[in-house]
Amino acid sequence: MSLTRIALRIAAVEALKGRTLVGANVLDSPNGALDVQADGTLRTEEEKPFVAIYTDQGRAENFSGRSLTENGACDIIFEMGVSSAMLHLDKDTGETSMVGINIPASDKASEFFLDVVQREIRDALTDPGNAWAEIYRGLHYRVLKIEFAGARNADDGQKLAGHQMRLTVELADDPVRGEGLDPRSPFLKFLEALEASGDEDYVKQAAMMRSLLSGGDEYRDLLQRRHGMTSAELDALGHEAPVLAEDGTVAEMTSVDIEIDGLSPVPVTES
Repeated sequence: MSLTRIALRIAAVEALKGRTLVGANVLDSPNGALDVQADGTLRTEEEKPFVAIYTDQGRAENFSGRSLTENGACDIIFEMGVSSAMLHLDKDTGETSMVGINIPASDKASEFFLDVVQREIRDALTDPGNAWAEIYRGLHYRVLKIEFAGARNADDGQKLAGHQMRLTVELADDPVRGEGLDPRSPFLKFLEALEASGDEDYVKQAAMMRSLLSGGDEYRDLLQRRHGMTSAELDALGHEAPVLAEDGTVAEMTSVDIEIDGLSPVPVTES
């Protein structure tokens, strides 16, 4: 699993909370929040209007080497749903209205609700004053494609409408194990935001991701991890493996022979 893809999804979830008509009901990868059945009907188990966010597909192509840190394109999906069971009844007037917007409940109101939420998502993700959105933006280089879809049904007397917005983005590369994160990097800001959130699950997730990136690898090892090079390729580039002592530690170099074509080897010793 790409750590950057995880970060992109979580940052999007946090960037949307409290910034659309669904309020804080922004869900991270729920199972079947808006589910299309085999017979084509639509189902949801949610009790309130929601936005659900998924990152279920990705692809990387045209590699120039063996690097496994390049993430390529990633689909991030925003699903929105509202049903007739999610209406607000004003006990004083007896009128029923859509949750979050003071307009009478109707099919066209449901569509209007979902269209507005879709616009609010765009505004939240591009808001300069939204700290989580700033992290989200830094985790991908550009948007490659945007697709929209809608579905609705009226089974069992419950009218349900849903929209989907799928963004295909060029995801930033994954950080390399053992390579320190730049203090300005979006991924480090993401980890720090998780740790400062006060959410116990987020704090544990941040600790797990830090452990996956920890280590003090030598420059040669970092090159090998980042580019997927063989040891022979690294040797040919002048990054020879260190000589190990009998106890497995790196041996100190006390002398070396310098070879020049046409001349005898010249020994050089430590002074």
